[in-house]
Amino acid sequence: MSVIITSSLCFSLTLLLPTMTQPLSLGLCIMIYSVTASILLGIMVASWYSYVLFLVYVGGLLVMFAYVSALAPNNFFSSLNSIFGFLVSFIMILLTLLFLHTPDSSSLIWLDQLSLSKKTLSSGEMLINPSEASVVIFLGVILLINLLAVVKVCYYQQGPLRSHFELK
Repeated sequence: MSVIITSSLCFSLTLLLPTMTQPLSLGLCIMIYSVTASILLGIMVASWYSYVLFLVYVGGLLVMFAYVSALAPNNFFSSLNSIFGFLVSFIMILLTLLFLHTPDSSSLIWLDQLSLSKKTLSSGEMLINPSEASVVIFLGVILLINLLAVVKVCYYQQGPLRSHFELK
C-alpha cells in the first residue's frame, strides 16, 4: 500500500514540474520529488542505494540553489492553481493505481523475488568488492584533485555573480 501511495506521489510531482514558473518553487518541487523517489527506492530495492541517491540529489540541488539565489530576482510565490492541479492529479493517480491493484498469485511471486533481491542488496555484499577497492580509491583521488583544481581556478576578488553589485 505504501508503494502505491509513494509512486502516485512521484507521478503527481512529475506532472507538477512543467507548471512551476519560479526557480525556487521548482527547486522545492524537485527536492520533494527526490525525497519521495528515495523513499520508493528504499522500500523496493535497498536502503543504502536510496541514501546515496538522495545525497546526490541534495548536492545537486544545493548547487542549483546557490546559482538561483545569486542570479534570479525575488519573485513572489503565487501558484495556487498548480497546487490544486497537484492535488487533483495525486488523487486521480492514487485512485487509478488502487483500482488496478489486484492481489493475485503472480504479484505474490513478484514480491517474493523482490524480497529475496532486497536481502542480497541490503547485506552489503554488492556494495564494494575487495578486488574493486583500488578503483574506488582512484575515483576518490580524482575527485580530490578536481576539487583542488576548481578551488585554484576560482577568483575570490571577482565578487558575486550579479552584475549590479559592485565591490568597494
